[in-house]
Amino acid sequence: MNQPRQSKITLGQRGEQIAALQIEKKGYRIVERNFRCKLGEIDLIATDKEYLIFIEVKTRTETNSDINPLISVTRSKQRKLKTLGTYYVAKKEMYHRQPRFDVIGIVLTNNGNHRIEHIENAF
Repeated sequence: MNQPRQSKITLGQRGEQIAALQIEKKGYRIVERNFRCKLGEIDLIATDKEYLIFIEVKTRTETNSDINPLISVTRSKQRKLKTLGTYYVAKKEMYHRQPRFDVIGIVLTNNGNHRIEHIENAF
């Protein structure tokens, strides 16, 4: 059963907030949230040491978690994110950092907790 559009947005925002807190705990510094341009959107952009990290966040509810949220980052989505990353580096002139693409999958459990999986350098 499809969720209404508003609840999907709220679910995504909640997942992005959880992901942001997780990566900040790891010592990353968030430089942008929901970067949008004509090419699309990048959920989170952060730095860590020499890396400029583009992070795609996928969130599901426990009742909707038959499929791992990470699986929804298809080859097509990966190509789009790489194009967006290239655009961002050029626009912000951040050539001094090594680009990296991470994916974070979050499952919100029925008891109010969550499970999180962070794949660094996913593609």
